[in-house]
Amino acid sequence: MTDQHSVVGAKPAVQREPGAAMSRNALEIHEILRIVGERYRIILAVGLCGLLLGLGVSLLATPLYRASALLEYDPSATESLDNTRGAASRSFIANQQVIATQLGLLRSDALTRRVAEDLNLAAVPAYGGTTGTRDERVKRAAARISASTVAESVKDSMLLKVSIASPDPAMAARIASGMAQGFIASSLERRYNSSAYARHFLSDQLARTKTALEESERAVDDYAIRSNLFRTPGQIVDGKSNEGVTLSVTDLAAMEEALNQARVKRIATESAWRNGSADHALETAPALSPLIVQRSSLQAQYAQNSRLFKPDYPAMQELAAQIERLDAAIAAEKSRGTGDQAAQLLAAYRTALQAETDLAARVANAKGQVQDERSRSIQYNILQREADTNRTLYDALLQRFKEVGVAGGIGQSNVSLVDDAQIPQRPFSPNIALNCGVGLFFGLVAGLAAAFVVHLLFDTIGTSADAREKLGLRVLGNIPMDASGARMIESLTDPKSAVTEAYYSTLTALKFARAKGMPRTVFVTSAHPGEGKSTTAYAIAVTSARLGRKVLLIDADLRRPTFSSRTTHELGFAHLLASEDALATYARPTTLDNVSLLPVGSFTGSPAELLSSVRLGAIVAEAAAHYDQVVLDGPPVLGLADAPLLGSVAEGTVVVVESRKTRTNTIHEMIRRLDEAGASVLGIVLTKIARSSGSYGYQYQYQYDRASEGSGKPRFDPGLSLGQMPGGE
Repeated sequence: MTDQHSVVGAKPAVQREPGAAMSRNALEIHEILRIVGERYRIILAVGLCGLLLGLGVSLLATPLYRASALLEYDPSATESLDNTRGAASRSFIANQQVIATQLGLLRSDALTRRVAEDLNLAAVPAYGGTTGTRDERVKRAAARISASTVAESVKDSMLLKVSIASPDPAMAARIASGMAQGFIASSLERRYNSSAYARHFLSDQLARTKTALEESERAVDDYAIRSNLFRTPGQIVDGKSNEGVTLSVTDLAAMEEALNQARVKRIATESAWRNGSADHALETAPALSPLIVQRSSLQAQYAQNSRLFKPDYPAMQELAAQIERLDAAIAAEKSRGTGDQAAQLLAAYRTALQAETDLAARVANAKGQVQDERSRSIQYNILQREADTNRTLYDALLQRFKEVGVAGGIGQSNVSLVDDAQIPQRPFSPNIALNCGVGLFFGLVAGLAAAFVVHLLFDTIGTSADAREKLGLRVLGNIPMDASGARMIESLTDPKSAVTEAYYSTLTALKFARAKGMPRTVFVTSAHPGEGKSTTAYAIAVTSARLGRKVLLIDADLRRPTFSSRTTHELGFAHLLASEDALATYARPTTLDNVSLLPVGSFTGSPAELLSSVRLGAIVAEAAAHYDQVVLDGPPVLGLADAPLLGSVAEGTVVVVESRKTRTNTIHEMIRRLDEAGASVLGIVLTKIARSSGSYGYQYQYQYDRASEGSGKPRFDPGLSLGQMPGGE
């Protein structure tokens, strides 16, 4: 048994246009421009609607006037009482968070309610309404002010701008001015209230701290009395008590000083007594000392003059004589003072030693008393530190209380009015030009979106360029609509008509669609019914016959036949699929030269089962052996298994696409199914191309005439024994 695919041999894959784009979804620049060019009417229409909408909104809107007041916020205006707080203020100025805080206060409900009450807006119907209590009307007025308030800061400055919008220009200026004045007043009130609270708080803390300080100092004094700790008067430095020393410590220091002096005196007398030097004793005598000093002076004078005068000089001789007389006097005085000198030195030494011993005993006793006082001073020091802490806290609170008192008395605000609100002369809203521009912009954007949505929903093949770019397939022919409105079959009878010329061009393109030349067996199909596949099959057959070829046209649409002969209940293609009869038995001649027809004929059973028979390839091969050209007119591809089966046995498959009707994705799906079945798609034929507009005037609803028995009913008789064929199929 021979497989049907082996009848015509191996076929090439889908014949794609060289350099054609293979991506279905990518939108390149030229594709976007093409879509815009095709759908520009939608874009302009939606853009115009946006423009008109912006104009309508502007004309119907109530004119609004805006009045603005300019304020300056200066944190440095707040009085500071020391350099530390001044530095903090300078740091605070650099922090822009304070500006955000002030803007929040300008938008606060408290300020809007204050302004509503100050300006008595509850009595203005446009703000407070006419119903409800006064409090309710004040709330409504405050809400209206809040909704119309815009608070903003001037860039790179400490300026604040508050603006009010209102249909009444005078009311807008009045409320804006009231907002500025109210903001300044509320700022002062907040400062005063904050200072009053601080003073009250600090006053209470001062009273408590003062009581604690008094109690701690009293505890220190009581403990000192109980412990017999007496100290000299001290001073308070940096909030801490610098207590004087105790009396015991003072006595100990004095006795230690006296002991040191006694020890020095004892050492001196002991040294003098033990050395026993008469010279030393005599030198210490009262009468001897002046003589020694005088002799030393004369000796120095003599030495000085000897540099200028000789020894025999009278003045020098006089000095030498005086020195000799002083030497004699000193010698005489020494001889008189050497009597009881040793006894005096011993007595002085014993007196100094006794004094040193007495002082050492007293110092040892004083040290014991001081050590005892130190052990008793531990608790005293603890109590004293507690008193110092309370004193420091009390001094700090007292200083802060004075600062707050001074700051609370300063009435300067850190917010000042720069420019008061003026009555606006023209409305700021609506801005007709801006609204129209915005409406036009968004309209054009919406129009572009609508154009792309329409493109995606109705993405069809309209031109040869579309087929090459979107499908990557060769375009074999472009078949226009007949300008005279005649049926396609009638246009084909005129060799000079545009339709006939287009099909001649299609036949020529088929010759060059593959390297082997014109395929002997051609299968014609489409994605949907009504696209012109039967007309194209008929036209290929007729134009080939006019060129002298012997042509067989096979009606392979078993579900809804297109061609028929005048013979009723005839047998044809369907019967051949189910039998082993020869092709020549059922091929019918027509009134057209060189054209024969193999109609579907009567049959029973399933078309899919018949076409799946191995007889299909044999029939096509037999037809190719007896005819120069075999044209198979098959059913649509989508939804049926018939077309892929027929395409698999033909040497070439021609896909018919109706211009601007069949969606691109549908064609891709059709090509995929044919390709998977092994069909060699040579290219596409675009039909029903409009000459000037997108209105095609061609509608055809394809319906299958199914019957459990009998044959499908042919839809036209293609001339003479071939009958007639309507122009759409």
